[in-house]
Amino acid sequence: MQDLSIIRKAIAMNKVKFGAEGWNNRFRGDGWAYGKEPNAWLAERIKPGSGRALVPADGEGRNAVWIAAQGYETKVFDLSDVGKEKCAILALENGVTVEYEVDDLVERDFTEEEFDLIACSWFHVPWTIFCEHYPRMLTSLKPGGEFICEGYHTTQMEMTSGGPKSLDLLWDLDEVMEVLSNGFETIHAAVETVVLDESDLHRGPAHVVRLHLRKI
Repeated sequence: MQDLSIIRKAIAMNKVKFGAEGWNNRFRGDGWAYGKEPNAWLAERIKPGSGRALVPADGEGRNAVWIAAQGYETKVFDLSDVGKEKCAILALENGVTVEYEVDDLVERDFTEEEFDLIACSWFHVPWTIFCEHYPRMLTSLKPGGEFICEGYHTTQMEMTSGGPKSLDLLWDLDEVMEVLSNGFETIHAAVETVVLDESDLHRGPAHVVRLHLRKI
């Protein structure tokens, strides 16, 4: 992966980032930018249960609301205060409670062994931030806790079904596993071609990385 590493470093020099105002602009409006239904991968893997769940970067709250409805005490952190407002509306519609904090992955403090589940979809950050702060986030999983996520693969660049158009934000499975797998049992880790139907922003064939890890 030497060539990809070189490209990542070059892109990082340009400080690729989609900040809070960008997400607020995306979430403004009457509808939900990515729909109200949960991500299909999360819905497939997460079973009804109990315990505490963290749903990072959940925008308008579609995954967190669904997870709360499965029986989990659910918390979100996300950059968008507009997303927080939309999540509150969706939670009310579904008769659940979601705790939502407007916060940044880089700035956030994590309490060790707090959560039974961390679940997210499309939480793409610049690669240097991923390498430093995703593992820091996962320290908040309890032993036996599960991390379930889906992100766009590096080969998604030429696809039209969504995702960032920057290699610095996309995932290579081997690189991701090198960063995250220490201290975890791998239940599922694969690059897959799926057909998305999450709104006009995420619709059609896509190349994705799907992970399901359990903390040892």
